[in-house]
Amino acid sequence: MPPRLGTRAEVCYTRAPMTDPKTVPAGPELDAVIAEKVTGLARDRPIPPYSTDIAAAWAVVETMIRKDGVYFGCPHFKHKHQNLASLGYPEGTECWYCVLNTKLLNKVVLCADTAPLAICRAALLWAVKHGSDIG
Repeated sequence: MPPRLGTRAEVCYTRAPMTDPKTVPAGPELDAVIAEKVTGLARDRPIPPYSTDIAAAWAVVETMIRKDGVYFGCPHFKHKHQNLASLGYPEGTECWYCVLNTKLLNKVVLCADTAPLAICRAALLWAVKHGSDIG
């Protein structure tokens, strides 16, 4: 299946407010927010599938490193025998996770079912904490 490319007219200006970065789903709405608030993609450009494609998601990582010198430990897989309960996830959680470390985010961990979504959830939190006008 070829990567989906949305347009801002379809997605960005009609999206509902974003939810908690820990639970936001993958899809065009999240991709539009990442394009607007993290990568600064020009409005006339197609929106890459950041939350579902690892190559597109890695561009998000590179952007945060360039903009803020973010330490980005990503992505890693946790299996059910490694406990994430201390990080607020149910015991037995299996997930891909990212670790963010900046002046405002001290070793914050975000999980998802896929590596690209974990990256985008971390990027969304980064944008929120660093003053981007989201929602």
